[in-house]
Amino acid sequence: MGKKVYVIPTGAFSFKRQAQLLGEVINGYVFDKFFYPATHIDTLILIGNIDVMNVSIPYNLSFDKLILYTVIEGDFSPTPVKYIINKYKPIIITPSNYVKSLLESHGISVDAVIPHGIQYTPLKEIPKKDIDYLYIGEYQKRKIPPYGLKVLQALQDKLVLVSDFNNPNIKSLKVKEKYQSMKSFPSFGVKYATEPIITSLYTRAKFYLNISANEGFGLTPLESEAFGDIPITPRLPVFRETLGSCPYFLDIDENNIEIWNYGALKLHLYRYDPEQLIKLAENSVYDISRAKECMENANKYYYKTILQQFLEYI
Repeated sequence: MGKKVYVIPTGAFSFKRQAQLLGEVINGYVFDKFFYPATHIDTLILIGNIDVMNVSIPYNLSFDKLILYTVIEGDFSPTPVKYIINKYKPIIITPSNYVKSLLESHGISVDAVIPHGIQYTPLKEIPKKDIDYLYIGEYQKRKIPPYGLKVLQALQDKLVLVSDFNNPNIKSLKVKEKYQSMKSFPSFGVKYATEPIITSLYTRAKFYLNISANEGFGLTPLESEAFGDIPITPRLPVFRETLGSCPYFLDIDENNIEIWNYGALKLHLYRYDPEQLIKLAENSVYDISRAKECMENANKYYYKTILQQFLEYI
């Protein structure tokens, strides 16, 4: 395309993964370090939470166009973001209509919704399954709320878990298999969940037991669908638009929200009844046609297709 484009992720590992996938699709340069060469480029794309965008623009870079590919799961102070908007007139893109609505509620106009891409090549057949339930989530209140921990405790003997096994609440679980999250410090006797291990777990799992209290996009349940896993999850707002109709959904009251003060953010955590989610999981049946429907839904988000939409904006 001839344009010089830098892609810079901030924060979570999932943002770094999206940066790598996006860089490949648009032929951009991906930087995930703190050093950036002093130069002029055509387009700078920042990927990350909306609250850190104002401190993520490298001081020694000049550019013609700025794109913010951003996510949030609740309330934030719009002042720093509006400073960037007034100074740079960026193109603002969110991965979901849910995030778009949160930004617009703060008076921030969103130019486009482009979902995150999943990196896994679409499968043609459902692989052999020998894991009942899989969950991937670090020990923090949004990913493992107190009521979600009760679900893990109830189903632990059939559960494979990727989390932080340094935490006493996680360490006490007697799960079928355990792996340490890549962002956590080492835990004695627990293997790190490397990318090949994650792929293997997705391949082997029948159900993805999502216990998180909110997501801005929710990449792991969607990735699991690509392997024929059927999500079991609270019907979080974003999942209504991303996961299709194949999951076993637990209906929630979207007005029953806990506000979690996370730094400068006030994240929205959707409460749900753990006993109802446990019952839903125990009564869920692994159905081949349903699993294939999940695979078909996930295939729509394959990164080489979905992220092509960025070419219109760079």
